[in-house]
Amino acid sequence: MISLRKLLALAIVLVAVAAGLLWWNRPQKVDMAGYVPADTLVYMEANSLPEIVRGMSQTDAWKALAPPAGISSYIGEIAWLSWVPAWTGFGSAETVALARAQIAIAVLSLEAADAGDTLKIKPRYSVVAETHMSEWRTRAAVEKRIGDFARRAYKSPSVERKKIDDVEFITWKAPAGERQIVAAVTGSVAVIGTDENSVRTILAVRRGERPSLLGNPALEEMRRRVDARSAMAFGYVSPQGAAQLLELGIAAYAGQISNNPQIQGAIASRLPQLANKLMGGAGWSARFVSGAVEDRYFLALQNGVPERLKGPLAPASASEIKASKLLPQETYRVTRYNYRDTAEAWRGFNAAISSQLDALGAISVSVLLKAALEPYGIEDPDAFLTAIGSEILTASLDSAGSGTITIVEVKDEKALRDFVSKRLGPKPRVERIGDADLLVSRDEERGAASFVAGNLIMGSEANVRRCLEARAGGQTLDASAPFQESLRRASNNAGVLTLTYDELSARNVITAIASEPAARSRPFNQEEVERALKQLPYTASETNLVEGGFEKRTRSAFGQFGTLVSQFSPSSKN
Repeated sequence: MISLRKLLALAIVLVAVAAGLLWWNRPQKVDMAGYVPADTLVYMEANSLPEIVRGMSQTDAWKALAPPAGISSYIGEIAWLSWVPAWTGFGSAETVALARAQIAIAVLSLEAADAGDTLKIKPRYSVVAETHMSEWRTRAAVEKRIGDFARRAYKSPSVERKKIDDVEFITWKAPAGERQIVAAVTGSVAVIGTDENSVRTILAVRRGERPSLLGNPALEEMRRRVDARSAMAFGYVSPQGAAQLLELGIAAYAGQISNNPQIQGAIASRLPQLANKLMGGAGWSARFVSGAVEDRYFLALQNGVPERLKGPLAPASASEIKASKLLPQETYRVTRYNYRDTAEAWRGFNAAISSQLDALGAISVSVLLKAALEPYGIEDPDAFLTAIGSEILTASLDSAGSGTITIVEVKDEKALRDFVSKRLGPKPRVERIGDADLLVSRDEERGAASFVAGNLIMGSEANVRRCLEARAGGQTLDASAPFQESLRRASNNAGVLTLTYDELSARNVITAIASEPAARSRPFNQEEVERALKQLPYTASETNLVEGGFEKRTRSAFGQFGTLVSQFSPSSKN
């Protein structure tokens, strides 16, 4: 008979062997930058999908929205249990892949597509997944997951298979149009792209035929700037990528900046030069903080521009947003610019940017900056900014952006009244609302204005009226609990502070997840979801000039994770 001591020793040996096998079989994290080309324009990585899911399920917005949306609580539990397939490899190929996979997205090129009166940017990109599994299991997981996605997105896609350089390519094509998904698997790596060439580009990096992004100094600097090592996800825009994005933006909006063809041509030709001189790339990271998602951004500037901006863009001392007492409760977005000297901030910013160009280019920049203020009723920036205090507030009263309002502190009332008189034109109509006068131009395009409580409000007649009526009725944004909660979380001494009603973004995310049959355990309760959405705090974004460029921190319901969920949802492809 085997003694108890021998049984115990055998059990210890078996446990040790099992632990050793688990340790040996565990996935070893890799740097996904080594999987994408060195000339990648935009790069994003996420090293643990279960951790992201777990973090999302612990946010305040998820806890408020998931139950009425009918989303199963099992989604959050999956993240806690994912260590079992991740470490053991036990489970279906799809389950193990999701538990182990490291994901990267590489935007390889940006193309401008003509969409009638607008210019549409069409990126060519690939998604790369290191599954840490065998090739046959990786292929099974990809064909199942991507095939299901294509069938939901394209309804009845055609499927084509072919081999290129001994690698099998699978293409799912929509019945009509150019939409398609291309996938290939080599070893433990799956590549899914928007076209065949984007997939082949990634595979060329895997074979060592093209250099990778690994070890790129600019990439590593961005990781440091946004503290990527402690984040759930990281993104990088190369200097070339940032310049191309700006150039495409200029091409799309040059016609809206000025009606003068010469100025349009100067803007289109000179500002791309500015981008190449000025832009040093950008970084992004995301983490979960206090029940919200914190997105951190950094935009690098070159050629000494940050040093030139340091004085002009110095923020004023911390203070509350006084103008919130003049906005209606349903205001969609509020942005406060808070600099010690607004006129000096304007002149300093203009001078710093213009210094990077020749005389004609500097004129183009001045026109662009001046045009950016015209929608807010500011046609003579120097005179106007000299007459106001340190706080400038712009607000959109609705999500469509049609309800733009500008509110400034009055420092030189005579100068501002002269400005308003010139802007509104002769003999404006006067209407009393509460304790304030509403001044309405005889020309509808010139809008309206009102001097109230030491501030000047400017905008369309309807929007200025809404502000005055909200103040008179005690229904201002200042009385909104979600807005006040957002203010408590934000810093009051940021150079630029933006608060945005998060309802639309949060709705898109929760609807996209609830549209997946496997994610829902009960019916979607629209009424309860709407009630929960109205209680969400505003998204708070703080932007400041720091050493080397601009830093922005945003706290919101789901952050950029939510944008990606919405973007890659099958329903978004319809």
